[in-house]
Amino acid sequence: PGGLAAQMLGAMRATLLALLAGAVEASMTCPGTSALVACGMQVTATADAPCDQVLAEMKARVAGQARGAWVDPHNGGTYSVQSYGGTFSTSRVTGDRKYTDKQIFTLEPEGMGGACKIEACSRSQVFSIGDFGTNYCDLKMLYCGSRDGCKPVLHDFTVRSEDTQKFAQSSVNLRSCFKGDVEKV
Repeated sequence: PGGLAAQMLGAMRATLLALLAGAVEASMTCPGTSALVACGMQVTATADAPCDQVLAEMKARVAGQARGAWVDPHNGGTYSVQSYGGTFSTSRVTGDRKYTDKQIFTLEPEGMGGACKIEACSRSQVFSIGDFGTNYCDLKMLYCGSRDGCKPVLHDFTVRSEDTQKFAQSSVNLRSCFKGDVEKV
């Protein structure tokens, strides 16, 4: 009665019901995946900085990997700039080089105070039911500030009003993002 097959079937049903019920926002741009069931995370947040600074910081972190200016604290993954859509998109390969996730970030100015709305989505590219927070970390590690425990490269800003929506049994746990880090980023 329990077994892996029953868990997988339950996860597929939950994902299908969430999609049909509209639990996953249709307006946010998410990378595609060929997997029938794949983990993923959507994050909507507001950065207390202009969007050009948020974008510059994300680009600086990705570029900084090559020269040692930035290290992904979530098990030493490697990001690459891609063209999936949005304002900025990346792929991230896990530190053990086994798995790839894809990310799309859409940045829009918010309000009159120079804040930036971040809509971001990460999707696993293989069959997955649980991700131990990886898709959340894939996103968060590119824009988190020192208040979150991160080490900015160019611009340090606060991120607030975070809302998340999961695919399959993905989870949100900022502490797990620093698991296996060589240095805090």
